[in-house]
Amino acid sequence: LLTQTARLFPERAGLIHGDKTWTWKAIDARVDAMVAALRHKGMKKGDKILVQSRNNVQLFESCWVAFRLGCVWVPTNFRLTPPEISYLGASSGARLMIYESDFAMHVDAVRAASDALEFVVCIGTPRAGEGSYDGLIEQHVNDSAESGGLVECAAVAYDDPLWFFYTSGTTGKPKAGVLTHGQMAFVVTNHLAELIPGTNEKDCSIAVAPLSHGAGIHALLNVARGAATVMMPGERLDPESFWQLVERHAVSNVFTVPTIVKILVEHPAVDSYDHSSLRYVIYAGAPMYRTDQRLALEKLGNVLVQHFGLGEVTGNITVLTPDMHSADDDDPNANIGSCGRARVGMEVAILDADLQRVAPGTVGEICCRGPAVFNGYHNNPDATAKALRGGWFHTGDVGRMDSRGLLYITGRESDMYI
Repeated sequence: LLTQTARLFPERAGLIHGDKTWTWKAIDARVDAMVAALRHKGMKKGDKILVQSRNNVQLFESCWVAFRLGCVWVPTNFRLTPPEISYLGASSGARLMIYESDFAMHVDAVRAASDALEFVVCIGTPRAGEGSYDGLIEQHVNDSAESGGLVECAAVAYDDPLWFFYTSGTTGKPKAGVLTHGQMAFVVTNHLAELIPGTNEKDCSIAVAPLSHGAGIHALLNVARGAATVMMPGERLDPESFWQLVERHAVSNVFTVPTIVKILVEHPAVDSYDHSSLRYVIYAGAPMYRTDQRLALEKLGNVLVQHFGLGEVTGNITVLTPDMHSADDDDPNANIGSCGRARVGMEVAILDADLQRVAPGTVGEICCRGPAVFNGYHNNPDATAKALRGGWFHTGDVGRMDSRGLLYITGRESDMYI
């Protein structure tokens, strides 16, 4: 996807961070150079790449580096502690770790916990024995397919893994959901069709959450269509900066969560800057209070898109499109309390304890099946068998479905949440 976009729109902006802009051509060349550098070090298809960084160009590029190598991208939440990261490094079997220089203690923790880690690359000033991310790019920027084939993409199959998407919960250790190339091809296509339809190279997105999680999935969609991504100037949400950037770059889509939508529309800056370019404000990950939803609709217009899904299904279970929202409580199109209809190509059902469908309006476990479902948990066959029993993915969420097929979530089966 990145290669196609770079060929179509080489001089268009791909990433904007502060006063720096990288074109698609520049990003593509940097990714090629890093792929060549890591191949030179012996990285090969199937190896795991752990990445510990805040949002920056290197984190944005690192997934494409992994994908081209046929490696597995293992991004972390930068707010996790060294002991938590040491578990992710050891459980994933990461051979390479890319880290932002502020997180040296996290690298040391992974080294202490894992025998698999062989290479460390620093975003910033490396320590002894480590490589420099941008230094490696400079060394290999002139490598090309014509001069040795170093930057050819690895050949991958539908079920080959490309991303370990770690789940989190209030109890137990995180589990690595295995996302595959074929699954993600479907997910990207479906998200483009149902979350940000009509997006093209003239559009622009803004990243307000870490690219290591759902915002990283959303970034793939914009790369696929050549739409630039704008990064926030700092790691904390500043509503005024957000609205300034929306106006300056004519931002048209954003992926976020209900809490952030609430903060943004309640801040007075929402009325001080032009946000008429916004077409899709996507919210997911938690329920949204009707009061907050109504205020967002009043402030932003009919631009809200809600979707429901877990990391294991990459958000691809249900969608509530803009035309299924309304600020008027009496409007039948308001669909108050619903998280929408099943995604195209996905089957969603409410099942009882015997895995039988229940009647409309009856509460049971929300289950789904289809090409967006993951390939199981890495090195955890028991958890995989439990999650995929009976041929369905079991969300652990409880809900009901009405006669039209709209889904309503009512609770959780366990304490494992967010």
